[in-house]
Amino acid sequence: MEVHHHSHKPKNWKEYITEFIMLFAAVTLGFFAENIREHSIIEHRIEQNKVAILKDLEADAVTIDSILVTEQASLNTFDRFMNLLYLSKNKSINESQLMDSIKSIPDIIATTFTLYVNNSSFKNMQSSGLLSYVDEEELKTSLSYYYEVVFKRIESNNSFFDQVGTELNGILPIGIGTLIRKVRTDSTSYDLNKPSNYLNFMLSLNETKNLLQSEKFIYDLQRYYNQIFVYQLALKLAKAENHKLIQLLKSEHKE
Repeated sequence: MEVHHHSHKPKNWKEYITEFIMLFAAVTLGFFAENIREHSIIEHRIEQNKVAILKDLEADAVTIDSILVTEQASLNTFDRFMNLLYLSKNKSINESQLMDSIKSIPDIIATTFTLYVNNSSFKNMQSSGLLSYVDEEELKTSLSYYYEVVFKRIESNNSFFDQVGTELNGILPIGIGTLIRKVRTDSTSYDLNKPSNYLNFMLSLNETKNLLQSEKFIYDLQRYYNQIFVYQLALKLAKAENHKLIQLLKSEHKE
C-alpha cells in the first residue's frame, strides 16, 4: 500500500505576526472587559454604601435635634436653679422663699441624653477598602472627619457626661424621686407617693435645706451645667457636619 504524505506549506513571518496580534488583542480585550466588570461591581457597592450612610446620617440628624432640645431645656432649668441659689447666698431671698421657688421648677433632674452615632455603614466601607475608591475628595474628607473626629469627640464626652449626671442625681435625689412618683401607677394609695407631697416633704428636711445651700452642691451643679454646655457645642458641630454630608450625598443622586 502506498502512503501519501501531505506536505504543509510553512507559514511566513507575517502570518505569525498576525496570529500574535490577534491573540494579544483577545487577551487585552478580556483583561479590559474584566477590569470594566470589576469597576462596575465596585461602583455598585460604593453606591449601596452611600445610600446606607445617607440613611444613617438622616437618623443621626433626627437624634441630634432631639438631644439638642433636651440639652437646652436642661440648661434653662439649671440657669433658673443656679439663679435661685445665687439669690439665696446673697440674702436676696430667705430659706423659705428658696424652697418655695424650687417647688415651682418643673423638673429638678439631670434629664439629658447622649448621642451614639451608627457608624457601621462607614466602617464597612472603610474596612472593605471601598472608601479609597470614592472619587469625590470633599465627600471622602467630610466622611472621615465626621466619623473619625467629630464622632470620637462625642464618644469621649459621653461617658464623662453620663457619669456627672448620675452623680448629680445621686447627690440630689429629689428630681428622680419626683419623676418616679409621676410615672408610677402601681402604688398611689400612699400620700407620700403623690409627687407634690413627696417634693414638699423632701424640701422640708434639714438635710435637703443644708445641701441646697452648701457651696459644694453649687460647685457640683455648676460642673454639670458646664458639661451640658460643652456637650451642646460638640452636638452643634456634629449637626453642622451631618447636614453638610447629607447635602453632599443627596446632590450626587440628583446629578
